[in-house]
Amino acid sequence: MANDSKGYSGLQIALHWLIAALVVFQLVFAEQIEQAFDGRIDGGMPVPAEEIGAWLHVAGGLTILLLALIRIVVRARHGAPAVPREHPAPLRWIALATHYLLYGFIIGMPLVGAAAWFGGIEAAGAFHSAARFILVPLIVLHAAGALVEHFVLRTNVLRRMLVPEKR
Repeated sequence: MANDSKGYSGLQIALHWLIAALVVFQLVFAEQIEQAFDGRIDGGMPVPAEEIGAWLHVAGGLTILLLALIRIVVRARHGAPAVPREHPAPLRWIALATHYLLYGFIIGMPLVGAAAWFGGIEAAGAFHSAARFILVPLIVLHAAGALVEHFVLRTNVLRRMLVPEKR
């Protein structure tokens, strides 16, 4: 997935930050869908506020999935800069593993959530809910890594996700 590109395109940067904002939104407002889902499973009627919050969560998840798929296509066409070669092998491995895991989450979480919501699959709902306990530390690791790259290692890794590459 990497090439000799020195940075990301404006579209890649926009997709990154839009997906990041939507993921944060999903995490912050997850309680309404959990309550609405529990109500559905128990056969009760959800409170209107829970139902609205749930549908916003569903729409957000499906939007994340669509944007993630677009992001993968754009990445395949444009490429992505490699992890700096001067980094030690363990740091390069952590960076790559973190990115692949995040891609897995932004595709997998909406799929599992959709299976739970639309299919009424309780196990999918439980997995979807529990997976955030892996996702949140992964996001923190990703953000901390970018900040360490910028402020400690003094690389352009963070900057290239803020300023589009000139072609």
